[in-house]
Amino acid sequence: MYQVIDERDDEELAPPPRFPVLPFLIGAILAGFVFFVVWLLSPGEKISTGYAEETPASRSAYLAALAEPEPALRRARLLDYERTYPDTDRAKALEAQLDIINTAELLDWESLVQTIYDNRLPGEDKNSALKAYQAQWDGSLLGGRGEELTELQARLEQTEPADSPDRSLKPGESPISEKIPADILAGAPPVMVTAPPPPPPPPPAPVKVEQKDVIVQPRVRRNSSPNYPRTAQRKNIGAIVVVSMDIDEKGKVDAVETVEVKAERYQKEFRRAAERAAKRMRFHPKTINGKAVPAKSVRKRYIFRAN
Repeated sequence: MYQVIDERDDEELAPPPRFPVLPFLIGAILAGFVFFVVWLLSPGEKISTGYAEETPASRSAYLAALAEPEPALRRARLLDYERTYPDTDRAKALEAQLDIINTAELLDWESLVQTIYDNRLPGEDKNSALKAYQAQWDGSLLGGRGEELTELQARLEQTEPADSPDRSLKPGESPISEKIPADILAGAPPVMVTAPPPPPPPPPAPVKVEQKDVIVQPRVRRNSSPNYPRTAQRKNIGAIVVVSMDIDEKGKVDAVETVEVKAERYQKEFRRAAERAAKRMRFHPKTINGKAVPAKSVRKRYIFRAN
């Protein structure tokens, strides 16, 4: 019998070929680098107003603002929420709530101004009215009348009369004897000819009180936060922009002009973002004696904070 022995070929005895990993690894690294460069140079897509997705943080901030019992603090929280979440879908609800609060505050402010400028009221009543307004509407909060309250306080201090000097007589013994009758002058001869009393002085001329105009400066009715330039935000560059606005008698911004831009780079982008935000603002117009008039050169500062 024959024994059959199968001999393997050299190809079967050789180890299987290894798959080359290094070229694919280099290709993946290059692809990732290209994607990073494209993402860095991309201007990004602006989120349309009213289509921002609500987050637990934004909902919690909104509910916390509504839960504030004090109107001044509730207004400050709502304004802070509007600045923090400019693309919220609650813009119309925020505007309606702020209008209600601002209308109530405006009535109290006009009543306070009339009280301060009323010359018939004593200073105690004016101070009480000012303290009551400050307790109700804290001027240091966001949306408050901090500078206007300071000017009104200075006006009130200027109109308060100074303390009158003490004219009371000092205690001591009088050199005039108490035995002299009340109708006889001390040191006069026993018999005196009584002179007729002098005629009464003419009445003083009436003092004309000059009534000054009651001027109420424009106040923010709806604020608008600027969009941070994407290129400057990615490169962590901040800025401070000061704009000057002309406001018409309806409270709309008629003209905007940039007064100052402080930034290392991208001054043009920061200026454009601030001017666009200023044009979207709405104000309660300036009033003189209750009549709405245009206001010129109303300044506002925008701060772009880098992360």
